[in-house]
Amino acid sequence: MTKTRTRAAGSDRPRTQPPAYPPVRVVSGQAFELIAELAAFESGPARAALESGKSWIRDVRRLAGPELIRRVDGWAFPLYAELAPIALEAGEPFAIEGLVERIRSLPADRLRRRLLGVESPPNRAMLSDGAFDRALAGNVRARAEVRRTLGLNPPARRAIKRLFETPAEALQVEVAGIVEAWAATIFRAFADDAQELIRRDVLDKERLLRALPAIEAVRASTNGVEFDLTGWATEIVLVPTVALRPFIAPTESGSIQIVLCSVADEAFDEDPAVPPRRLVKIATALGDELRLRILRELAGSEYTASELSTRLGVERTSLHHHLGILRSAGLISARAEGLQSWRYTRRPGGIREASGSLQRYLDAEPDHR
Repeated sequence: MTKTRTRAAGSDRPRTQPPAYPPVRVVSGQAFELIAELAAFESGPARAALESGKSWIRDVRRLAGPELIRRVDGWAFPLYAELAPIALEAGEPFAIEGLVERIRSLPADRLRRRLLGVESPPNRAMLSDGAFDRALAGNVRARAEVRRTLGLNPPARRAIKRLFETPAEALQVEVAGIVEAWAATIFRAFADDAQELIRRDVLDKERLLRALPAIEAVRASTNGVEFDLTGWATEIVLVPTVALRPFIAPTESGSIQIVLCSVADEAFDEDPAVPPRRLVKIATALGDELRLRILRELAGSEYTASELSTRLGVERTSLHHHLGILRSAGLISARAEGLQSWRYTRRPGGIREASGSLQRYLDAEPDHR
């Protein structure tokens, strides 16, 4: 951890100050939304909670056809999320063509390392020293360690196994081909609506960054998520997406923290006669007995999902679904604790703000045009 030493007035005792929060910027481009679509489609059990719903999944399957779906399903959420740093390197306007060109121009062995997350400091910190290099050299135990540590579910573990076993040149051809095929058959069907929502949200997030301290703006932009960036991150890049709503997908490249985050609910609110989307989410979140119990448990306390599962006597898999709904509604916060764990707490003022929003909507003068 980096420490800055200063002198307190009238004292020779050094005083430790927390490191400065990294600078934040917001970027957008078609390459990022395509990546978000691939990641959303391969989000495993979480896919059922996507705000785009089952209709989007059906549309994707219909447009793609069985062969492209088979190719996309051969990998998993983490691989597609790791394309975000590659898209960022391709530079503005962050076009799909630039992403494909960047994938093809990287040395094949380096692309494999990138897709494995080797350039992520948090990933390396989770593994024993040199585990990535030993695994890439063919060490069976090191490969098992990488799969066990970074593979958060069976599809992710299978994808990591394939990343090790597929020849680097074949992997490069396959990933570039998947991106091109998805762009041609899927992306264009949703692009116009998504890009307009993203445009509005970028402006809103940039206003947040001008109005709030960076740490608070990031927390607001990610709907209550706080990352542990101590000692390694020098920049945060926020990338609003429609396809991943209500989730986020953090990835890292060197000292840059990249966060594929959800376009805010407010970007959808155009008709004042329609209830604000966030208000509808809050009403839905509060209309469930277990979620009310979770909110009560988190009053003034901070727990992991495992701890909450034990305290409430419910399965952890079910609990994650309810925590996602509460975070999407802006009622709880999540603080990163290592790679695979989050600590949750109730957001101060969340219920009070919801009450105010409800009152303003109900008291607004109806438009009888």
